[in-house]
Amino acid sequence: MADVILLVLLAGVLYFLLCLLIAFVRALLPGKQCRRSRFKDTFWTFFLEILNPLNWL
Repeated sequence: MADVILLVLLAGVLYFLLCLLIAFVRALLPGKQCRRSRFKDTFWTFFLEILNPLNWL
């Protein structure tokens, strides 16, 4: 049982880090928007999309 909980937590952390990486790379790309707002918009979009259980089907 502890192995399953650890696996679920590890997957959650990996998804969180993946969202951070994508948002960070997108914030570094040149553009008209402020980097901080672009990072915030990208991070929350990906983070909430990954938490959507309908995407897991």
